[in-house]
Amino acid sequence: RELEITLVTKPLLESIASRSGAADDLKARLAPGASVAMRELMKGSQLVSLLARYRPQFTAAELVATLRPLAPRMYSIASSQKRVGDEVHLTVALVEDEQEGRRVWGAASRHLSLLDATAGDRVPVFVERNERFRLPADASRDVVMIGPGTGVAPFRAFVQERAETGARGRNWLFFGARRFSCDFLYQLEWQEALRKGELTRIDLAFSRDTDERIYVQRRIREAGRELYAWLDGGAKLVEGAFLLT
Repeated sequence: RELEITLVTKPLLESIASRSGAADDLKARLAPGASVAMRELMKGSQLVSLLARYRPQFTAAELVATLRPLAPRMYSIASSQKRVGDEVHLTVALVEDEQEGRRVWGAASRHLSLLDATAGDRVPVFVERNERFRLPADASRDVVMIGPGTGVAPFRAFVQERAETGARGRNWLFFGARRFSCDFLYQLEWQEALRKGELTRIDLAFSRDTDERIYVQRRIREAGRELYAWLDGGAKLVEGAFLLT
C-alpha cells in the first residue's frame, strides 16, 4: 500500500549490486555503455526475483529505505455520468505476451482483476481533474478522437456525453489494436453508436490480422484529405491525454 515493489529502477539495481557478492552480471549491465542491457533487465524483472537471484545483504530498514513511494495508477474514466448514473467505468487490459505465452500484468491491472465485489472487496480511488482534456464547449463543433487500445476509454465517455447532451457536432474515432477477434474494445457499442448516429465514422487498424502491420497512423494518412477538411472546418483533434486545437 505504501511502497513500489514491482517497478525496477536504476538506483534500486545499483543498491542491490553494491550489497551482493554475486552480482558481476548486474554490475556489467550498470556499466557505462550498457544502457540497453540495463533497460532489458528493468523491464523484465521485479524486486522479488532480483532479491532471490542476487541475495543482497539488506536489513529490513535498508530495503524499505531503498524503495520508492508507491505512485497512484491513473485511468481515464470510460463513461459519462449522464448515461450510467452513479457508476464509473474503466478500461483495464490484461495483456498476454504472444511470444512468452504468459499474461503480463501491471500491479494495478492485476489488483483490479482480482477484486470480488460480492465479497465486499474495495479499492481506494480519487478523481484527478484535467482541465485541458475535455470536449469543446461549443457542442456544434466536430471532434476527431485517436485512441488505440485502452486509450479509447475516454472517447467512449465523450461519445456517450455528446449523445446524452444532444450535441450537434460530428464524432470521428480512430481505433487500433492487435486483433479484431479479441481486441476490438466496445465493438458492439461502437456499432450501435454508428447506427444511432451518435458516432459519425470509425476507422480501424488491427496490426496482427495481416502479414503487413497496419497501425492507426496509416489509417490517419489514408483519410488525410477528409481529416484535413474536418480540421479546417474547426474540428477538435483529441489524442490520448492531449487535446490539440
